[in-house]
Amino acid sequence: MDFMEDIKEVYPKLYNKSIKKSGNDFIEEVLKQSDNLYKKMDIENDKELKEFLYQLENMGLAFRNWLKD
Repeated sequence: MDFMEDIKEVYPKLYNKSIKKSGNDFIEEVLKQSDNLYKKMDIENDKELKEFLYQLENMGLAFRNWLKD
């Protein structure tokens, strides 16, 4: 979402309602899928699989922090 806002400021002619809607639809789907993943993680009893999924989550957080820097 932040990148979409950056595009709006840097390339205002490129940013339009269609792009915003597509971006919002994408974000909505990602959130829905991640919610489903977290529900599956809560149910899962496999310790090794849970550790792997938490590592993935931590990599995502590390990437977002890297982007901020």
